[in-house]
Amino acid sequence: MATTDHGLNGLQAHDSRPVVGIAFLLLATTLFPIQDVIIKSLSGGYAVHQIVFWRGIFALPIVAIFAWFEGTLWPLKLGSIPLQLCRAIAGFSSYLVYYMALAAIGLAETAAITFSTPIFVTVFAMMFLGEKIGVFRWCAIVLGLLGVVVIVQPGAGVFEPAAALALLAAVAYAISIILTRKLGHRTNGGSMTLFTVTVFVICGAVLGAIFSNIDAVSPHPSVAFLYRGWIWPEPRDWLLLATLGGISGVGFFALSQAYRLAEASVVTPFEYTYLPWAVLWGYMIFGALPDPTTWIGLVLIVGAGLLIVFRETVLNRRIVRRKGLGVLRQR
Repeated sequence: MATTDHGLNGLQAHDSRPVVGIAFLLLATTLFPIQDVIIKSLSGGYAVHQIVFWRGIFALPIVAIFAWFEGTLWPLKLGSIPLQLCRAIAGFSSYLVYYMALAAIGLAETAAITFSTPIFVTVFAMMFLGEKIGVFRWCAIVLGLLGVVVIVQPGAGVFEPAAALALLAAVAYAISIILTRKLGHRTNGGSMTLFTVTVFVICGAVLGAIFSNIDAVSPHPSVAFLYRGWIWPEPRDWLLLATLGGISGVGFFALSQAYRLAEASVVTPFEYTYLPWAVLWGYMIFGALPDPTTWIGLVLIVGAGLLIVFRETVLNRRIVRRKGLGVLRQR
């Protein structure tokens, strides 16, 4: 979640509190893997757009309360509505295909591929924002892409299409971050989050209306997750859907606080603590552990991401010091 103007003013007026910021970031990285576990467990009986819809419905009041707490509930400060809309749709597309990937492959594999987002942000910033990329960051990009290739294994006999969905999620999310940069200080975190969650609800409903009327069956879990019609949730599943909304709302707030109270160069590296949780829950709940090639790719991707953050910090770029390259910012 982008840092709010209120948060920027607070950082200017007061000393940052890096320890508290890191604690909030760790709270978010502890909660979001639980969200992925719930979504993966629901993927066999519900449609992905139905889950996104109810997740947004339950998250909206929580996000509104936190926006009110931060003083950004009203008036909404959206800046460019077309840019906001494109950003929200890019984010929705990212999470849609991310959840579809979760239905077919492990939590750790999906998360590891998605953590290549900073690599695509760097490339897109060069292409669309005119930012220059030096030799150091080009090496990091090559290293990270090599990690993606190791995990995805294109052309291999065991290639899993869902891995490509996770990669597409990283690309779509990188686009949403570039659009956030374009918006700059014309908006704030509370307004963007409320707008984004609302768009998620609307897009989920629209996709539900479309795909629920298409009679299609696929043996692949990711495709079946998309084409499945809506059904009325069981009582236990209502609790899980409400939990998704709660995790989203609290997680958004925790990320906002993390990047408000400490500079992004301090807290962003701690986003990678998400990965050990993904491995742990994947093993405990689904009995799955990453294979050796996934571990190798994961190390390469994380290393590349940390190199990019380190280089941006050395160059003292404001975009990283204040907004960062975090992957979980609008999770």
